[in-house]
Amino acid sequence: MLSNTCKYALRSIIYIGINSKSGSYVNVRTIAGNLDVPMQFLSKILQIFVHKGILGSIKGPQGGFIFKKDPYQVTLFDVIGIIDGPNMFEHCIIGTRPCISHDKDQKKCPVHDHYSDLRKELEHFFKNETFGKIIDTYENRTPDFLSL
Repeated sequence: MLSNTCKYALRSIIYIGINSKSGSYVNVRTIAGNLDVPMQFLSKILQIFVHKGILGSIKGPQGGFIFKKDPYQVTLFDVIGIIDGPNMFEHCIIGTRPCISHDKDQKKCPVHDHYSDLRKELEHFFKNETFGKIIDTYENRTPDFLSL
């Protein structure tokens, strides 16, 4: 459902939030190595969030990334919208066009009604789950959950 780029972004931003709690910047090489993500690709992804004001970054040996915006104000939906676009919540699961038609004469796809409800639940979840909550929850999880 989510692109690999989006999954990398989500995992990396969570990783940054967990590892920059002390106010220190997290090096992109460290993130890439620990999450098994290509470093150059990850660096480009994270720069998108610097430009959007979600992350801050500095260059150099002590450089890296840190949350610039309050992680309790950044939702999974925000990141998904930036990388994959908000249209993922409008498109049919088995088609490529929007599945939002209210035209009674137009045939709906075979899974439209059931998937429509699931899509609404997913959208609600992504809009209400913040990185701050995820980072807080991390304390009770095993350290390798980010590598899944």
